[in-house]
Amino acid sequence: MIIDKSKMQHRAAGLDLFRVVAAVMVLLFHCNIHHESNFGPLTGFVSMGAVFMTAFFMLSGYVLFLTYKDKSLVQAPALKNFYLKRIFGIFPLYLVVAVLYVVTLGEESVFQNLVLLPIEILGLQSVFSTLFPVSHNGGTWFISCLLFAYLAFPLMQEIVKQMTARTKWMSLAICSAVLFWSPLVVHTFSTDSIYSNPFFRGLEFFIGVLLCSLPIRDGIAKILATWKALLVEVLLLVAGISIAVRLNIFVGNYMLYDWIVIPLFAFMILTLAGLKSPRLHNSAVLRYASAASYAFFLAQTFNTEIENWLFAACDIQNNVLQIVMSVALCAVMAIALHELVEKPCAKVLKKKL
Repeated sequence: MIIDKSKMQHRAAGLDLFRVVAAVMVLLFHCNIHHESNFGPLTGFVSMGAVFMTAFFMLSGYVLFLTYKDKSLVQAPALKNFYLKRIFGIFPLYLVVAVLYVVTLGEESVFQNLVLLPIEILGLQSVFSTLFPVSHNGGTWFISCLLFAYLAFPLMQEIVKQMTARTKWMSLAICSAVLFWSPLVVHTFSTDSIYSNPFFRGLEFFIGVLLCSLPIRDGIAKILATWKALLVEVLLLVAGISIAVRLNIFVGNYMLYDWIVIPLFAFMILTLAGLKSPRLHNSAVLRYASAASYAFFLAQTFNTEIENWLFAACDIQNNVLQIVMSVALCAVMAIALHELVEKPCAKVLKKKL
């Protein structure tokens, strides 16, 4: 997408909103599957909230290309700085969460943890699909997938920059087709899940990169960059997923819903990227929530265990109260992780660069 630099601030605000919504939707999804929380008419939609991980990876690719589209990562110094920023951005937080989980909630033996140690330190756990339920990996797998995407991004960027518009559209179609069809193969032949597979999550990331690089005509961009367009996209997303769940179509097979979510998430990203909203841009709360979104995702690694203890100890059975407390608990842990880990690491990175 051709970006006007004077509008970058408005774009960032809209994309911040999308990132925060994705993080909250994943939490509400966890409330539904772990505590059977009821969300009224939206329960079916929330029960498939894991599809917002697709939104997260698409958004990550889009934002990263938007940030580096005018920069070259071919030279060693630029490449080094790029990887340092990525490593300092997510690795310290990931390692803190991993260690805390192993020490407080982990059920693996010392020997098992030692065997896992090199894999966990290098962020390779997503390569082993059966490690998803082991230790903290059910909550940290996306970091592993993201590391692979970051590793490949400099190559992605250079390739995309040299593509024609037609080639970009063709690449977008091919990536989407692979993502649409692969879950059907998994379903038909009962193969290992691809939910936490770095290759398929990498394709979602690459779709985000392609979206950002596509030239969008001014007339279409103006139509998309409105609250009305966003409302239509949201309604279509909620209706599409809710109807599919009501008809019991592949319920629980989140990747099979790519047919619905990838096109709509793509439109939402384009809409929010071009949306002008001074209120969003000036919102300090939104900026902070977006900055702490990684911490919010990772805090969910602990949320369920703490909630189970808290709800039982305090005899909390009210549906609404459970949901509110789940969100509040996750927010408190995310703020603590952001303030105590992410911010200090950001200061260290600034000094190094």
